[in-house]
Amino acid sequence: MEFQVSARKWRPQKFSELIGQEHIVRTLRNAIELGKISHAYLFSGTRGVGKTTTARILAKAINCAKGPIPEPCDECDFCQEIKLGNSIDVREIDGASNNSVAEARELIETIQYAASASRYKVYIIDEVHMLSKSAFNALLKTLEEPPPKVVFLFATTELSKIPETILSRCQCFEFKPLSQRQIIEQLEIICDQEGIEANGLSLEKIAKSGAGSMRDAQSLLDQVIAYCGNKIENDSVEEVLGVVGSTTLEKLVEYLIKKDSVKLIESVQSIITDGKDLNFLCRDLAEYLRNLMMVKLSNKPEVLLDIQVCNLQVLQDQSKAFHVDELQQMFSVLSRTEMEMKRSSLAQMIFEMSILRLADVRPFHRIDDMIKTINLLEEKAEQPVVLSTTPIINSVKDELKNQESVELSSGRCLDSGSNWQQIKQEICLRKPVFKHYLEQCKVLTFSESNLDLGFMDAITLDQVKNQENLQLVKDAVKLVCDREINVTLVLSDKASVPVANSTQDKSEPEIIQDALDVFGGVVIK
Repeated sequence: MEFQVSARKWRPQKFSELIGQEHIVRTLRNAIELGKISHAYLFSGTRGVGKTTTARILAKAINCAKGPIPEPCDECDFCQEIKLGNSIDVREIDGASNNSVAEARELIETIQYAASASRYKVYIIDEVHMLSKSAFNALLKTLEEPPPKVVFLFATTELSKIPETILSRCQCFEFKPLSQRQIIEQLEIICDQEGIEANGLSLEKIAKSGAGSMRDAQSLLDQVIAYCGNKIENDSVEEVLGVVGSTTLEKLVEYLIKKDSVKLIESVQSIITDGKDLNFLCRDLAEYLRNLMMVKLSNKPEVLLDIQVCNLQVLQDQSKAFHVDELQQMFSVLSRTEMEMKRSSLAQMIFEMSILRLADVRPFHRIDDMIKTINLLEEKAEQPVVLSTTPIINSVKDELKNQESVELSSGRCLDSGSNWQQIKQEICLRKPVFKHYLEQCKVLTFSESNLDLGFMDAITLDQVKNQENLQLVKDAVKLVCDREINVTLVLSDKASVPVANSTQDKSEPEIIQDALDVFGGVVIK
């Protein structure tokens, strides 16, 4: 028996078999049942969603021997002729190859003759947007005043190219892209009927690559079956389709957390070497960031995610390292990248630069927090400044020295100032990006057993409180001080930088500088 591709073999033959277009099916059925069949219909939508199929089913329904009926029998001679493309009264025309005005006029001449055997003469014009302007103009009069028992069925993937004069003379129906769940369910039926063993994850990848098109998904399924045989493996699907697995995406996000630009570029190069599609990678990475956002915001992320294809525990662990602002910025970068890659011949370079940009994303300073900090500094600046005499300064220095120098059990001397500088250097050496956070904190207490660090804003505090970052601080403290010291992180207004003496030349805190950049102001001292 001659092989028939799945898209043809499993093409719906009745309205009840159509998937995902219930609003259109209901309208057409009611129109037939009420005897209100229009002379012209226009079906628009992306490829592979059922436009031409619906046109054929409608032609069968109005010409069925039992009809017109809302559901064709698909058994009578008329239905079988239309199904096989042998009906002389149902003519299918390709708009891409029959688009001239001469062919439009020839069509108009044939319309004047009544149907020879069927109830209605039906003209199905596919890719109708390919007709020339002259051809459209030739059809206008016929569409406005058609002969009796003639029905035009137009199908297009580009509705914007259809003249308004044509649209106004047709009943227009927009076909929706199919959901992944709808495509997966149909693929499961096909695999079951064909004796193909496939798991849900493999079919999910095929459905995702179909991008809302049932025909594309069925074609990909045929391709995968040709490669795998009767048992579809997940690894084989990734290899055939050029998609990236969840493990690779998890590694990329780990490198983003660590701000490891070298590893990110190396991973991208490895993915390209394996023959993966960068467009798929960009889309899948954006979806992964969306999943991180859902996990971070929702108390029940399993409701919003497909647990079959997502490792929920990994997502929960990784989401702790990101702020909501960071995830939003990263998603925006990838969205722009996908569009730029489609328009450019330098897709690989564009993606590499975007990946590096993701590693440099930082959370925004919220305007409310910035204003609060500015107001706090202004209040402190309004307080009178008392100038101390030299003897008082010396006495204060002696007192601070006595407070900050403590003899440790190991025999080493703890100096809060010098030791804290060493700790900061050690932290920045291990994680350079941490310098930004350390600049916005102040030592509140540094004793033999405790180190209390105060932060000016909640965003920075949340970042440092991350389990990985907090452990980094503790390790650095232990290394410098040669002992275990309890580290506490708090939100404190004492962490703000005091107003400097007018003779000193110090830069403003970063959060104040950000506010100045936003509002275009200056600091008056």
